[in-house]
Amino acid sequence: MSRDIRRIFAALVALGLAAPAIARAADRPADEIVKEIEAIKQPTTFAEFQEGNKKKAELIGELAKAHPDDPRLVKLLPQRWIAVAQSGKLAEARKDIEETLAKTKSEGLKKEGLFWKSQILMAEKRGDAKAAQPTVEEFLKVAPKDERGAMLLGALAEGTSDKAKRDALEGRILKDWPNSGPAEQIKGLRKQREAIGKPFELEFSEAIKGETVSIKGLKGKVVVIDFWATWCGPCVAEMPTMKKLYAEYKPKGVEFIGVSLDQPKEAGGLDKLKAFVADKEIGWPQYYQGKGWQSDFSKSWGINSIPCVFIVDADGNLYSTEARSKLETLIPELLKKAKSAPGAGGQ
Repeated sequence: MSRDIRRIFAALVALGLAAPAIARAADRPADEIVKEIEAIKQPTTFAEFQEGNKKKAELIGELAKAHPDDPRLVKLLPQRWIAVAQSGKLAEARKDIEETLAKTKSEGLKKEGLFWKSQILMAEKRGDAKAAQPTVEEFLKVAPKDERGAMLLGALAEGTSDKAKRDALEGRILKDWPNSGPAEQIKGLRKQREAIGKPFELEFSEAIKGETVSIKGLKGKVVVIDFWATWCGPCVAEMPTMKKLYAEYKPKGVEFIGVSLDQPKEAGGLDKLKAFVADKEIGWPQYYQGKGWQSDFSKSWGINSIPCVFIVDADGNLYSTEARSKLETLIPELLKKAKSAPGAGGQ
């Protein structure tokens, strides 16, 4: 799952809201309702968090029913829609948005409604471009300069298996939002696709011992490039398997390189990396980039989810950018290829 998709679901989960109750029958002044919303205390426990947000959602529902033209609804109503969606009632959330869109005269609320309807449609259909694209297009007509448009188009591109449609969606992002996060990601992903079979370049000062490591210096070896981080649960879970493969194949002409997406040094990222490597007895070199997700090398390759594993053949050419869970097959395959190459002396 990509970072943009994860942010959509994180937004739904983070609020932890239950479906809002039906608005109260007696209308109150809008300021009174908003004042009550603002008075909700910050929670100190998860139960308080849920209860406080449930109350907030109910009050937003009351405000929307009693004062549908209140400008504060532009910011508040999305919280109501997220609440319903997070409770598992995606269709209900979408219907609530559609009813709002049919009635509102607010351009701001229309923009937010189309944006969140797009999100919910993608959640319902798991990124199906056919289902969400018409609403995304409506959003782009209403808000052509809104940078969230790049995120929506990026999610649609990721959710389609049709190469022509994906390329068209990516092309729009590159044209209209060339400096956006999604555009940078697309450039990296295209770089991955175009780099197969070409020399892979990487040189760095190893984080643990300070030695210089270069792909050029490893020519003749099959090299596994593991993009990971100590905070990444799946990365940590797969480390025993990586260690087993390393122990088995290093004597046969294979090297591993870890490319860390740990946090900056001042946030303790380097210390955590060193401590983890020592504790888990990881024997291969580590490239600590120092900027987390914004690290230049991994960002240039469009790395938006980890673990991600590349593999480089014995000639120093990139063989695969999708080697995760395939190393048991790919490593022997590339070792065999290296041994059978003209002039190979064997390992």
